[in-house]
Amino acid sequence: MRRILYLLSMVCLLVACGDFYEFPTSEPTPARQMKLPRKVVNLVVGDQYRVPVTFTPADVSTEAVWWIPVDDAIARFTNDTLIGVSQGQTVAYVISVSDRLQDSCLVNVLPEFYVNPKGYLYDMVIYASVNVHGKTYTQQDEDSLIICAYCDNELRGIGKMRRWQDRDYMELRVWSPFYYGDLIDLRCYYRGQAKVELFPNQLTFDGETHGTLSNLYQLVLDENAVEYNFGLEFGSDGENPDEQDMGEVVAGDVDDDD
Repeated sequence: MRRILYLLSMVCLLVACGDFYEFPTSEPTPARQMKLPRKVVNLVVGDQYRVPVTFTPADVSTEAVWWIPVDDAIARFTNDTLIGVSQGQTVAYVISVSDRLQDSCLVNVLPEFYVNPKGYLYDMVIYASVNVHGKTYTQQDEDSLIICAYCDNELRGIGKMRRWQDRDYMELRVWSPFYYGDLIDLRCYYRGQAKVELFPNQLTFDGETHGTLSNLYQLVLDENAVEYNFGLEFGSDGENPDEQDMGEVVAGDVDDDD
């Protein structure tokens, strides 16, 4: 009898305080699938990008995950935010805490400033006016956009904004080991979005100067721009060849931490 009175008094106390504990009536909802919407993330040194994760079903009981970069000297995580540390390429893995589901993305980190680290002998310079989706590219836009030159997947130059007679222009110095013939792609990096678009038409490296301060070379990126990804095959048509082995190592590490 005393026990019943004690329980009734506790219920009355909880109601009086405005808090009433509801016992769970259903089992936790497990995740059937976890995916990273973006398989390739492109950053500049010092940039930060919050990496999104999607779960199926959407009402899973917990969305807590572990983030594990293969090389944290290139990129590291603070919670779910990826930070570019130094130039290079690595892979980042995400593992769900409750169900141990796994996915991964390729991470490319560009240098903040480019000075021809390979010591190539030949260069060509482009003095350009840049228009990105109807907006003229200015010095203020360097915080959000960066224009890069590539031959195949090798970085050959990064555009630097200058000012002459109250007008902004971009100086892009492109380097090559050959005097003539390399085909150069120009790519626009959207900082903080991990997005890259490809300018139309390739340039042929010729060691000459293109454009002048009074007659700037025109670079235009419009609605027909194609989004570009390094390692486009990564996680798309097939598995990353190293992913299975890496997954076993990562899963073992997580178990040890528990």
